[in-house]
Amino acid sequence: MTDPNWASPPGDTIVRIMKNREIGASDLADALGMSAADFDMLLDGRRRLSQSEADVLAENLGSTPRFWLARDKSYVVEMARLDQQGEPASETSWIDSMPTSSMRKLGWIPKESRSKNKLKQELLAFFGCDTLQEWGQRYSSGVGAVAFRTSVSLSSDGMATLVWLRVGEQLAANQIAEPFDRQAFKRILPSLKKLSAFKRPTSFLPRLIDACASVGVSVVTAKTPEGCRASGASWFDAAGRPVLLLSFRHLSEDHFWFTFFHEAAHVILHGENHIDGEGGVAMGTDTAKQEREANDFAQETLFSTELREALLAGSLRPKAIMESARAANVTAGIVVGQLEKLGIVPHGKMNFLKHRYRWGDSPYVPDLIG
Repeated sequence: MTDPNWASPPGDTIVRIMKNREIGASDLADALGMSAADFDMLLDGRRRLSQSEADVLAENLGSTPRFWLARDKSYVVEMARLDQQGEPASETSWIDSMPTSSMRKLGWIPKESRSKNKLKQELLAFFGCDTLQEWGQRYSSGVGAVAFRTSVSLSSDGMATLVWLRVGEQLAANQIAEPFDRQAFKRILPSLKKLSAFKRPTSFLPRLIDACASVGVSVVTAKTPEGCRASGASWFDAAGRPVLLLSFRHLSEDHFWFTFFHEAAHVILHGENHIDGEGGVAMGTDTAKQEREANDFAQETLFSTELREALLAGSLRPKAIMESARAANVTAGIVVGQLEKLGIVPHGKMNFLKHRYRWGDSPYVPDLIG
């Protein structure tokens, strides 16, 4: 008996049960918290299922969350099998979707990988896989599901994001961390902002990494390849430990520290995989409410409402900002960043108070400018 040369997306099952139970598409999309466009992507197989979405399907359509996640994973595996069985165009498109130029420049694959077959093997080795089928199995869940939540058509952006996440996965695997203690992580977070007093990332990052590792949280940093617009991501590894991956996207201290505390908030408050990108949430299962909660947590931790109101009651001159920053145990640049986010200070007006960075020889830690 030969394997079929087609794959059925979970949407086929969803549509059949919706019809049998007379459930409207808009009603189920609302229950899932999806737009009509996102729901259509789910039905035709271009969107992966998250745990929370599988819970909603089980509640509304029957069966179990495990069934729906397995149904989704099976589809991804079958698509990878079909690719491997000799669809040259599919294999070529998989290779072409990778940000190989950036990966070479950043040292993540050898620079001499020129032939298609050689390049394919180097890319599979980068992902820790031997075949495209294994790649499909491995990245149909976990960190892969995070990347493809809204980019499952293997567009360059989705694959570039997956490459960046894979680098974070590799870096985190090399860290030694204690078992995750959510309450201990929450307790130490306010003290971590003091590390912003160290201007250079090479000074504050080792301290930040060690402090988080002591409570079971891995913190890693890496430059994004071309096509990936993520600033931060968080997920839980196979051992149940959170991984926070930060990109230094805007190369300024205020953005880095806000992103760190924003991702930490998702771990503490929501416990879900998440990616922050330009213009808001790029990928993840987050609702607008969760985003507001994470933003509020980061803002309040870095520069409390009480200190902000005290500053606004007086002068917004540099000296006053620096005094408020000392009271908050952060740098003046972080305070300026918070004021910019709230629309109190025009973007760029007080950039002279910020520490800024630039990428040098390392694709993992930038250098301080000045």
